[in-house]
Amino acid sequence: MSTLRAGLLIFVVLLPVVAAAQTTPPAKVTPARAASGPMIVEPGSEKWGDIPAAAMVGTPSVEFGGTVRVAIIQGDPMTAGRTYTLRLSCSDGVKIAPHWHPTTENVTVIRGAAAVGMGSKWDDVALKDVPTGGFFWAGPHMRHFAECKGDTILQVHGVAPFVINFVSPDESQPAKKSK
Repeated sequence: MSTLRAGLLIFVVLLPVVAAAQTTPPAKVTPARAASGPMIVEPGSEKWGDIPAAAMVGTPSVEFGGTVRVAIIQGDPMTAGRTYTLRLSCSDGVKIAPHWHPTTENVTVIRGAAAVGMGSKWDDVALKDVPTGGFFWAGPHMRHFAECKGDTILQVHGVAPFVINFVSPDESQPAKKSK
């Protein structure tokens, strides 16, 4: 059970970091097109962009310390009830502050490695390593945080909306909740 929580925490943490790492207005990320049959995404064919501001609520409690980019692989992560698959590309050392999601977050480490921790406050001791090929998930509203180890690509999938709600430094005053 602790491994599952750690995985979920990493995902929730990475999304806010990606959002906070923006230095220019986010490019519009368009949902992947629907297809009548199976679609194949070749490695390296992803279209990377900034995480949309609408996907992040509140203010991260720790600095990202690097860059995070997103690529929509399948579906629409912003339309409630729709399935989605996206990838996050993080530079070495990126920290995703404590956060939570309104729906379950499922994360697979495609390249590099990550460390995930559970809780409302950043705690280096609570981080658990997730190597390349590893998987973690976090249930709805589960507070978690993460750090990228090396240049990392995380694949995230679930049912929308994909929203990162950053936990305020004082948990008694949580960030505005998403719908």
